[in-house]
Amino acid sequence: MKDYKISLFGAVIMLVGTVIGAGIYIMIGPLAVTVGPGLFLCYLIASVIAVTSSMCYAQVASVFPATAASFQYAKMFYGDFVGFLVGWLRVVNTFFGLALMGKGFAEYVSPYFKTDIRLTAVLVLTIYFIINLLGIKTTQRVQTLLVIIVVGGLAIFCGAGVFKIKIDNLTPVFAAGPGALIKGSMTAFYAYTGLYFIAEIGGEVQEPNKTIPRSICIAGGVIGFLYFITALVFSGGLGWQAIKQYQPNLAEAAGFLFRPSIAAVIQLSALTAVINPINSLYITGSRFLCVLSGDKKIPPVFSRLNRFNVPATALSLVYFISLIIVLIDLPVLYLGAIGSIVNLIAMTLVAGICFRIQNEYPCEFKNAPFKMSDSMLKLLPKFTIICALILILISFTADIFIMFSFMFWIAAGSAYYFIKNRTPF
Repeated sequence: MKDYKISLFGAVIMLVGTVIGAGIYIMIGPLAVTVGPGLFLCYLIASVIAVTSSMCYAQVASVFPATAASFQYAKMFYGDFVGFLVGWLRVVNTFFGLALMGKGFAEYVSPYFKTDIRLTAVLVLTIYFIINLLGIKTTQRVQTLLVIIVVGGLAIFCGAGVFKIKIDNLTPVFAAGPGALIKGSMTAFYAYTGLYFIAEIGGEVQEPNKTIPRSICIAGGVIGFLYFITALVFSGGLGWQAIKQYQPNLAEAAGFLFRPSIAAVIQLSALTAVINPINSLYITGSRFLCVLSGDKKIPPVFSRLNRFNVPATALSLVYFISLIIVLIDLPVLYLGAIGSIVNLIAMTLVAGICFRIQNEYPCEFKNAPFKMSDSMLKLLPKFTIICALILILISFTADIFIMFSFMFWIAAGSAYYFIKNRTPF
């Protein structure tokens, strides 16, 4: 079968589908309660952090496009051990992320359909598993349909909602205090997680040196604009007092602001958004396992491809372990926090590489179709590293159990690495 490659349009669709998920639809209500009328500033600041960090990925990927990119880059620049740990954490993140998305969807629909949460989560993960077995082309087609529904719902919310905005509801911007606004910006950043997803699967992208940076810029602009207007409508339409009283998510806010027919469309969009990132998690998790297998870090069986060029054994492992985590019923907060920390560590490492790449690989950098200016190469990586470290610190201080749990996975990965080196497959 012909090896299908993701085009620029497909890359943008995959990025938008990865990023616009449960974060904006569910998290916006609790965040608005905390930060007050300055909610729109939180999403504006967060978009700047997200785009700048993703540009570091785009720069490195333009020079060295690769599948399982953060593993390949960490191994290349920081050594074999660090590279393995990054790959290991990415795979662990996939297990937890899929469980989080499955449970999030199940909890969202269970009040309407009176279904068992774990059974519903298993069902939705199974459906997406089958879709991904059929190859990246099929996955992209499904993702395109989902993105149309999700972006359509947000566009309706923004388009109809701008007429509901009351300027008085957006002031004073610092009503909850500057500290709440800064912390809120860090929280809002999680709604942008995944903007670099396409860089992680560079080996499956058409002309990756050009397509990856372009898709990140286009998708980042679209997502940032939609999030900013959504935050304006949410706060400006409802007002802080109503938000504190009802603590609505985006779909519930639509019920307050619009007539039932419009609200129903936005609720459908919200339902779709909750499960939208599942495709991306299956893709990245299975490809990381495949590359780790090819690198002889795990058994070679996980590098086998089916007739759709999908690492089916690796994908199956991702699927079954995710089901186990769903059935164990770990807390949603735990699942989300672990995934966020893994992403932040990868961001930090890639930003460090971006800072070094021009000096260490001058010829490759010169020939890359996408090149940041010298000043940007010095500024953006530093900015990304500082923001990522602040976010990690906030995550650890918010719940000490998260820190100890994360250290457990680091220790487990380290133990496996050193045992594996003594007893190779």
